[in-house]
Amino acid sequence: MNPQIDKFAERRILLKRFFWRDRALYQIGKSAGLEWFNKFDGKFARDKYAYFSLDEKREAIEKIVGISSDETFIKAVNEALKLEPPKHLTIDRFVGKHYYFDKDNMSFKLEDRRDIIRKEVKGALKETGEAGYFFLKAIIELWKEGRWDDAYGGATWVDILAKIRELGGRYPSPRHVVIIKSYRIYYKTGSRRYPTHTIPEEMIPTVEEELEKFRSGDGV
Repeated sequence: MNPQIDKFAERRILLKRFFWRDRALYQIGKSAGLEWFNKFDGKFARDKYAYFSLDEKREAIEKIVGISSDETFIKAVNEALKLEPPKHLTIDRFVGKHYYFDKDNMSFKLEDRRDIIRKEVKGALKETGEAGYFFLKAIIELWKEGRWDDAYGGATWVDILAKIRELGGRYPSPRHVVIIKSYRIYYKTGSRRYPTHTIPEEMIPTVEEELEKFRSGDGV
């Protein structure tokens, strides 16, 4: 069964990817008119390096995730994007069922652009075949099993190879991995010392749907 990611899960993924800085979260809360953030006005006004405690940050994220209106949420994150643009993005896109990041205009939109992902997965599988299928499938299965790295996200290469072996699949060549990466449905994440391999989480349900079509012969 395909994993499902609802609107609120998409918001958490979006915040984690683009707005990890505490000041950016503060700006979103203020832009959305959330009263909870008012008590931090003095702190963030006095100190440009101000930050939330761990518990405060968790609560700040949940307050933002719980915003009732999609329009209010999008307006707030776009205003924060202008004030606190993220730096050094490892994954520079967001294509979910509910939200879409328009990189050209540096803004989030209330659009379902999963057609982009479907086309990209089909293209990647057309070029890489079974090896590409099992590589992507292994990463997704490890995500569903809760075996992505807690610190960096994504799966380790060792775990991916073991999962491919468990699935009875074919290992990808370096060329296969480069091809899949070029379609921007897979990213190398982690650090130089601890590399991991990631499919953007909001895209996983769509990628898996296309993998199932490919496997059943209805896709590429």
